[in-house]
Amino acid sequence: MDSTKEKIFRCAIDLFNDKGVSHVTLRDIAEKVGISIGNLAYHFKNKDYIIAEAFGRMEEEKMNILSGVQQIPSFENINNQVEPLLNISKKYRFFFLDTVQILKSYPAIKHKHQAYVENSIRYVKAVLDYSVGSGNMSPEPEDDKGLYWRVATTAWMHLYFWPAEVAIRGKSDPDIGEVKKMMWGVIKPYLTEKGIHNFETIKKEMYASA
Repeated sequence: MDSTKEKIFRCAIDLFNDKGVSHVTLRDIAEKVGISIGNLAYHFKNKDYIIAEAFGRMEEEKMNILSGVQQIPSFENINNQVEPLLNISKKYRFFFLDTVQILKSYPAIKHKHQAYVENSIRYVKAVLDYSVGSGNMSPEPEDDKGLYWRVATTAWMHLYFWPAEVAIRGKSDPDIGEVKKMMWGVIKPYLTEKGIHNFETIKKEMYASA
């Protein structure tokens, strides 16, 4: 059975996702849980603490996945981890829909979030570097240093911003197959013949599930 603190946390996340952080009060959360505001405040003094807890959990969950990809950076493993990453974003989608406002309102999270973003892109870049070393991607051109950092950033953006894209376009859920295709579309131009051959297996899987 969940503890009271965990119930508060889960109910708060549900409300944040449904209404947006700025439209949810401690009273709303307490009523949804079925406890007094005083009891809620015993576990979380205010919304700042709940949002900080949510960000910490989200960061840990995503970094665990990215670490696993970095340990086994095969194309198949990269492709298979897209859905778990998107599911985490969906779980905490309020954060991605209200990112700018949250970072303005909660400065303590802002610096942690910036570090999280940079670390995430570094993980993607490390996977690209491995792909170069394994012969699946061409070496970065001498006359275009920083190219693969930009490629890593663009691939990361497709994964990070899908909740906003879904909301803006009025979709109910993301088309995970399309997100994968967009991500690989950024990387594919730099694949070697070996890389293209290895990509064919996951390409068939992506289009078969479309």
